Formats: sequence, structure tokens, C-alpha cells
Amino acid sequence: MDRLEELLHKTQEKSIRISVIGLGRVGLPLASVLASKGFKVNGIDVNTDTIESIKNSKCPFYDPSLQDNLEETVKSGNLTVGTKMESNFNVLFLSVGTPKTEGNTVDYSQLFNALNEIVKADILGKLIILRSTLPPKTTEDVIIPFLEDKSSLRCGKDFGLAVCPERILEGKAIRELNQLPEIIGGVNEICNNIVKSIFQEINPDKEFVITSPTGAELTKLFTNIYRYIGFALANELAIWSEMYGVDATEVIKGANYNYERCNIPIPGFAGGPCLSKDGTFLDNNTTFSSIVSTAWKLNESIPQHVINSIKKNIGNLYNKKIAVLGLSFKSGSDDLRNSPSLKLVGILKTTGAKVIVHDPYVKDTISLKQALENSEVVIIATNHKEFQNIKEEINQSKPKLIYDVWSMYESKDYPSLEYHRFGDGSL
Repeated sequence: MDRLEELLHKTQEKSIRISVIGLGRVGLPLASVLASKGFKVNGIDVNTDTIESIKNSKCPFYDPSLQDNLEETVKSGNLTVGTKMESNFNVLFLSVGTPKTEGNTVDYSQLFNALNEIVKADILGKLIILRSTLPPKTTEDVIIPFLEDKSSLRCGKDFGLAVCPERILEGKAIRELNQLPEIIGGVNEICNNIVKSIFQEINPDKEFVITSPTGAELTKLFTNIYRYIGFALANELAIWSEMYGVDATEVIKGANYNYERCNIPIPGFAGGPCLSKDGTFLDNNTTFSSIVSTAWKLNESIPQHVINSIKKNIGNLYNKKIAVLGLSFKSGSDDLRNSPSLKLVGILKTTGAKVIVHDPYVKDTISLKQALENSEVVIIATNHKEFQNIKEEINQSKPKLIYDVWSMYESKDYPSLEYHRFGDGSL
């Protein structure tokens, strides 16, 4: 029995030790879920605050279901965490961030820092599973040669490797780790089987899509690119609707109604750490302007479009008090990475406006009451569920203008106030 076959046998017996490098919104849910299934899991992260929070059974970001899971796994002793990598692992999940730089290229610093630590350990007979989002060919052209060169071992024989990118939605990680099919791009069949064996412990009925390492990288990217372009299409429709004097929300409802071939999303801000980034991993490898770059330009321009619309209605924003409701990039989240709402705030400040922010999920923002008090403009920038029933508070504050990016309300909700929503050209 060769080393990887022996590892498969150990995995099936659940006698392996798993390491997870990177305990963010991808790595921590995975580590905690695996630990809840009886695996001994060691999580590694360079952020000491993150490590201390987890040791105290406190999730370092907002995720109620993960918080419950974390309390169980830390208490059981199945999940341990630290800043230093241990060498006694059998399987290692790499889930560090691959953000983009200011020049829209890939920032590989976290990846290579992790790889340098990995090769210091003995990877003979072990499996490395890449959970991070990677540009196509990164695994085959960069990671495998790096590991082979530094370890003097052969990938696929002396150690295993598979690309298994995450596709979970923030706030729903626990549920989706159980339910979503996994994409597996192993360097050989035995690596695929080891990964399958691990995830089948999470859910025996788990489904799998088997492909190559590069195929797995591309599958992950296009999962997000498809959604991002769909949001761009909806946002373009909103702008056209404003030009033609119709309401985009009503147009979309009509187009989608009982028509299974149409599923246009409601217009609004599109961003975050994945959607606005992943397309650039492909687009930057070409010399032509692709549909990806067009979608990026359109979605990134919506905060400025909102401000231009407000200025068209009330004029110069200098010294005007503007309340922005919602700072995170999506509803029910405290994540500010690549948030269009954050970009909106930044642009507003350049106009000389007095910008105040309320977000129920983000620390150090003021209360709703304080935000609305004496504000001349109220912008609903993130579609948090907490904002679905605040029309009474907004009506009582009597701003000159309400701008609803997410069409959470209608003009009839504010009979004595001026109300506008993104994509409504009938106002």
C-alpha cells in the first residue's frame, strides 16, 4: 500500500489529524464543522486577536450558526487553534485570502507565506487541499512546482494535492457546508477519493463534481462571475429605466413573473470580497475588454450614480447632513471588504457633506435615532432586514430626500416626503 492509499484508509477510519490555515469566513466554518464530526482539527491564523477570540469560543465575525457550532467544538477539544503550524497533520486545508492589489493584480502574499510554512513541515504522505480562490493555472504552474522544489518530493506520489474551492454564502456557512456539492480537482484519483471521504463525514449524501485542478479554479471563478454579471445587467436596466421614465423594479417583476427562463435580480449595490474581485483574475490575463470588465465598471459606478441622482434633486451637498443606513457589503453581515456602501460614504465625504452612518452589524457606527436626527438626506445603502420596518422613524425625522438603493419601500410609504429609489424613472 503506497502512502496516499494508506492516507485514504486512515481518512475512512477518521484517524487523521486535520490542519486548516486561515481562520476567516471560509476556514473557520470548515474547521469547526469538521471538528463537530469527530475529526481532530488544528486551526492556524496569524491574527492573534482571532486566535484568542476562538479560544474563548467567540466567533470573530458575525455568524450566529457558526457561533453555536464553535462553542461545541472548542469545548469538546476537537478544535484547537494557534498562530504556529504543527507538523503532525495528515491533511491540510489552505484557506488564506487572495485579495487584489490596488493595481487589480492578485496579491499572493498570504498564499506564499502559508506555503513557506507548509514546506517546513514534513509533507511526505500528506494531502494539501486548496480552498482559496485562485486564478487559472495557479496550482499547476506555481503551487505544485513550488512545493516540489522546496520539499524534493513528487506531487501525486509522495504527497497529494487537490483544489477544492469554497462556494459558501456568508452567514449560511454551516448549512451550505452540509448541503452544497463540492468541486474537486485532484492531481489524481486517490487525491479525489481522500477529499470525498472527508466531506462525506460532513454529509454522507454529499455530491461531488470531479475535474482537473485548473477546471476547479475556473469553476469557482465563474460561479461568482455569473452572479456578478447578472447584478450588472439588473443595474444597467435600472439606469435605462430611469432614462425612459419607468420603474425598473416593476419591469423586473413583470419579466420574471411565471417565466422560468428569466430570473433578473433586483437592482442594487454589488460588491464584496469575492464578486467584485474574482472576475479580475481572468480579465487581467487578456488584452481585450471583456464582458467581465464591463460589468465591473458598471457595478463600481453605482455609488457615484446614486450621489449624482441625489445632487440632481437637492443640489450641492456641501455641509448637508446625510445619513447612510448600512455600511457592510450585504444584508445580515458585518463584512466591509469591497463594500459599495463604504465607497458611497467615501465619495460623499469628498463633496463636503456631513456623513453619518448607522449599521446594526458594524461596531462604532451610531444609533438609528442619532443618524436620522436632523438629516437632510437618508440613504438606505444596505438591505438589512432591520431596515424593513423603519418608515415611521424616517417619516418622523422629516428629511428632504430619501434615497432607497434596494427598493425596500415605495413612495406611498412616505406621503409627505420626497422618496426616490434606484431605477425608478417615474418619479
